[in-house]
Amino acid sequence: MNNGNNGYDPNNGYPNQNGYSPYNNNYPQQGYQQQNYQQGYPQQGYPQQGYQQQGYQQQGYPQQGYQQQGYQQQGFNGYTQAYTSTQTKISMAEFSKRVYAWMSAGLGITFLIGFTLMHILLNNMSLIEGFLPYFYGGIVVEFILVIVLGFFVRKLPYGVSLALFGIYSVLNGITLTPLLVVYGAQDAIYAFAATAVLFVAISIYGIVSKRDLTKLGPILLIGLIVLIGYSLIAMLFRMPSDSLIISLIGIALFIGFTAYDTRKIKTGYQYYQHDEALLKKSSVNIALELYLDFINMFIYILRLFGGSRR
Repeated sequence: MNNGNNGYDPNNGYPNQNGYSPYNNNYPQQGYQQQNYQQGYPQQGYPQQGYQQQGYQQQGYPQQGYQQQGYQQQGFNGYTQAYTSTQTKISMAEFSKRVYAWMSAGLGITFLIGFTLMHILLNNMSLIEGFLPYFYGGIVVEFILVIVLGFFVRKLPYGVSLALFGIYSVLNGITLTPLLVVYGAQDAIYAFAATAVLFVAISIYGIVSKRDLTKLGPILLIGLIVLIGYSLIAMLFRMPSDSLIISLIGIALFIGFTAYDTRKIKTGYQYYQHDEALLKKSSVNIALELYLDFINMFIYILRLFGGSRR
């Protein structure tokens, strides 16, 4: 009745061969732990071949995904490599030469036209009345060109920017002519020579100085607004605009602008050195600013010389 071979406990029952108790033959060995959990989910599934081996670690996120082929190699670092490979071949020295070349070309055009028209008008005073419409029209167009070159230079092609700068230089030569006629050739030549020497000296200072000149920007802007406002009031109420004090203030103001704008050569190169197209356009814009500094400094020096002779 209680046979050890055929009963429940020993051999043929549930525990040893076909029963529930033997965790060695049924559930543990072939069941969840060995084949399912160990061979299934842990060995072939999540840890070894699943998420760790093929997924996250080996083929997934770290090795081939985010770190190797993703963000580092093809993502941010790839962008950095591409960005560096397109770095401009224009050096700082070449950029500076380009700026001063355009500025010198503009000044050459302006003063060539101005002195030529001055000579013509001084020898033919009857032409002055017919010249006035060109003078006022030139002022209006100049104002428009300054706005276009100052605010839209990044959107304009490089050749267009140069062409507009050349047109502005021509117009400025026309609008400068009446002032040259009033003060005469001798004072104009002296003023030009003095302006050139002073401009070169201040430009050298702006290049070699280690002082932070960015703080001058707001001060110079306020001074320019005040000076323009006084000039407009003097024009309307026929007040003297070429007095000694006004001339000295104007000279000091544009000396500051010259040093400030000269420093833009270095900062402009550092800012646009990775984009050759914008770097070329920036050279035209900085050349225009230095050109205007020279012209305005020349005007106030000419007024200073002319006022001292009266």
